Amino acid sequence: DADAKWAAVQQWRAEFVALQGREPKVWIDKCCIDQRNIEADLRCLPVFLSGCRRLVVFCGPTYLTRLWCVVELFTFVHCGRKVADLSFCPLVREGHEDEDLELLEAQFESFDAEQCTCFLREDKEKLLGIIRNAFGDLASFNEEVKSIFRQTRWATELRQMRQQRTAWSIASPRAAHKAPGCGGLRAAG
Repeated sequence: DADAKWAAVQQWRAEFVALQGREPKVWIDKCCIDQRNIEADLRCLPVFLSGCRRLVVFCGPTYLTRLWCVVELFTFVHCGRKVADLSFCPLVREGHEDEDLELLEAQFESFDAEQCTCFLREDKEKLLGIIRNAFGDLASFNEEVKSIFRQTRWATELRQMRQQRTAWSIASPRAAHKAPGCGGLRAAG
């Protein structure tokens, strides 16, 4: 949901300004990578990401199914950034909070690059080829990505949210408190 994502970005921005006293400097992949010539910018991805201090992950039900998203997250960590430099902001659909949290949790635990998609089939084949060349096989890459997920403890956070029957939604009128580090995502009671 584009409106929900935009609202989350704006809320994150407002929280950043309140904490830092200035506007954030952001690099938005979709806006900064030439979508008509992704292959050329793929070589520059480590350069782009190494210029970022933090990576804010607005993670909805489709995030972990999009190969580009996972490759960016992986590249960020392997460009010398720490897992602690990742901010996790779960995005769930209002009225489907439990379902979406459960789906995200399962995706963190069962990530498989082969099951991911790209808008263009050629992009997926190119990325999977690069991964296979670098890791020898997809299973090794999958384990590296799952290791990042385990280090972030995002799946654990999601499990705790579900167990407490706390669900996240954006700007819910029933908002109880801010989600940690999520720039205004709210817990709906």
